[in-house]
Amino acid sequence: MFKSNSSFLVLYTHSISITLNFFKAIGADIKQAESEKVAIKIEGHEIHFVLDMSEPFEEYKYIAKNNDYGNGVIFYVEVDSIEEIYKLILPAGGKLKSEIFDNDWNAKELLFEDPNGYKFAFYQMYS
Repeated sequence: MFKSNSSFLVLYTHSISITLNFFKAIGADIKQAESEKVAIKIEGHEIHFVLDMSEPFEEYKYIAKNNDYGNGVIFYVEVDSIEEIYKLILPAGGKLKSEIFDNDWNAKELLFEDPNGYKFAFYQMYS
């Protein structure tokens, strides 16, 4: 029914270069980099960041408007080393929203925002 290899998330940005530099600095796999779009892959999840003012389709323009990007949405990603990613967030231009903490489901977790304001929760399961 669903084709799992064809799924990706589209998010909008005011700056492709800031977005590209941030995700490059934290070790994301850069799949595509153009003047109006950057596609990244983090732990098997593909995200396409599109320059908000370049959205060509009228039907999508209401989504491309910045009304606090990422408000109410958290993107969870499992990582191998939460401590390593923690050291990369601030120098890359992200905003830490928490220190590393133990959550209620046997993992260490770190909350941060990318330069666009999108919310991420990176976590590392305890062995």
